[in-house]
Amino acid sequence: MRRLASVRPGWYLLVAVIVYAVVVSVMLRGSRVQVRELRAAQSSVTAAGAQAAPPARKAPSGSASAGTEAPPGLWFPLPGARVPKSAGDLPGASRPYRHGVSQGFDFTDGDAGIPVAYGQPVIAAAAGEIVRADGNYVEMSQDTWQQLLDSVGTAAGADAGELDQLRGRQIWERLPDGRVLRYGFLSGVRDGISKGIQVYRGEVIGYVGNSGTGDGVAGTTLHPRLHFEIWQGDSFFGEGLSPDEVRMQAASLFAGP
Repeated sequence: MRRLASVRPGWYLLVAVIVYAVVVSVMLRGSRVQVRELRAAQSSVTAAGAQAAPPARKAPSGSASAGTEAPPGLWFPLPGARVPKSAGDLPGASRPYRHGVSQGFDFTDGDAGIPVAYGQPVIAAAAGEIVRADGNYVEMSQDTWQQLLDSVGTAAGADAGELDQLRGRQIWERLPDGRVLRYGFLSGVRDGISKGIQVYRGEVIGYVGNSGTGDGVAGTTLHPRLHFEIWQGDSFFGEGLSPDEVRMQAASLFAGP
């Protein structure tokens, strides 16, 4: 009792202040932890919501709604392709069987820098308007095919109508600058691609095939290829040029992808 009586009142106050400070510190620390946990939880919910929400659809490059002018140049109609290595697959290459020359590029397996397979997607090389799409194409019979070969084998060669038959199933696209792109030997036209619609650069419009060729007439999928012509008025790209000149001009004609 004497010892307790000898403790001064000030010490009681000091002890009370220390105890109060400890309790407040513990409570504040717990509050900070809760705040951090709450913020972490909110961040997780926000991130999860961002992943779950579908991204806003951007206008494709080259489309009318893109808002900016697309970079110049054509894309290869087969993504990843390059100018064919063989001179026989370039515009202007001789076609003795019809006493004429090729009017476009032939992208074939082993010569286009990428594998070329039957049914492979073909994309629009530029933004433009579809002016022809052979959705209801019917392959020639063996007899009709042979008659066509006999006709184009004469000294006169192939006329415009016969050349049209030799290109098989086709899609034609007119660009804003007036050029017309012709995609030939197709195995099919993509659903929704028809005359009068606008397509953007890179949009799938058809599929690699062998229509209009002997393999296609025979009903096989052998030797698939894509024939691709670029016309300005009555002249085709590469007309009158040597293979080296075609390659030099093609270097600035194509921009990818």
